[in-house]
Amino acid sequence: MNQVDRSPAAAPAPRQRIGPTIRELRLRQRRSLSDLAVRTGISVSYLSRLEKGRSVPSFTLLSRLGSELGVDDLGFFVSAEHEAEAIDEQLRRALTQSGIPEQVWPELLELSTTARRALAEQLESADGHTGG
Repeated sequence: MNQVDRSPAAAPAPRQRIGPTIRELRLRQRRSLSDLAVRTGISVSYLSRLEKGRSVPSFTLLSRLGSELGVDDLGFFVSAEHEAEAIDEQLRRALTQSGIPEQVWPELLELSTTARRALAEQLESADGHTGG
């Protein structure tokens, strides 16, 4: 199992940002952690860690998860990773500008992609920045 550096300034590992995307897909389908874990052959606790970005899925597991969630093209996850990377950079800039202590950043970076984007945009708006 691959563990992830949890220090505030640590950049998420490749495929780490995919976890919140997996969670969003699962929740949209109104599926439980338990159901998806059983159907993909992993433990509920491991799936939970994946969704929180605390573990990094192998490409084999990512393929199984994608198939079970109706995403047969791994390119979807690559695109989601690139989008999340841009959002995380935008959020880091906004957090820096707003003076939010780095100690809370890891928790904020675990939010869903949608929530991270909204937070970054709100912080930029409050600070009078345009982001990008």
